Amino acid sequence: MIKKLFLAVAIIFFASSIFAQNFEKSDKALNVGIGLGWASSYTLSPIPSFNASFEAGIVKIPNVGVIGVGGFGSFRTSWYNHGTYRDTYTNGIIAARGVFHFQFFDTGNFDLYAGVHAGIGFSKYSYTGYYYTDYYSTNSYLVDDVFAGARWMKSNKFGFFAELGYGVSYFKAGVTLKF
Repeated sequence: MIKKLFLAVAIIFFASSIFAQNFEKSDKALNVGIGLGWASSYTLSPIPSFNASFEAGIVKIPNVGVIGVGGFGSFRTSWYNHGTYRDTYTNGIIAARGVFHFQFFDTGNFDLYAGVHAGIGFSKYSYTGYYYTDYYSTNSYLVDDVFAGARWMKSNKFGFFAELGYGVSYFKAGVTLKF
């Protein structure tokens, strides 16, 4: 499923003929978007996650690509009403981000990349019942995530992005601002 979704996103991105630069050393990019798809054992409301990432190009490897570093944050809360009680689940991540931007071939206005996140995640589960006392649990954990993505730059400063990975959501998409 994830492979088919990534292939569909890549085909849509390659269909454009507008030209903009690839990600280069000293470029800075801010991605802001929503995420869909969430692994959970609970039947929860379909509210998307919210995410943001920032990165700066720091090393250019000629004819190969650019290495970028930055940060990533994501947050999601969902609930399920059982009539007389309610389950609420909140999940978030704050992580460092390392990205490799592929430049083996001319991609025009597309920036193809892959990377890793490493940081801290948190989750909170709460249960509120009509006949029961409130219950909650919290948890923090280490995050290690790999992802692949693409940016479709409509101009040198503005574009769209899509990423596949685990994190808080399997699929993330939104807008990119490049500085």
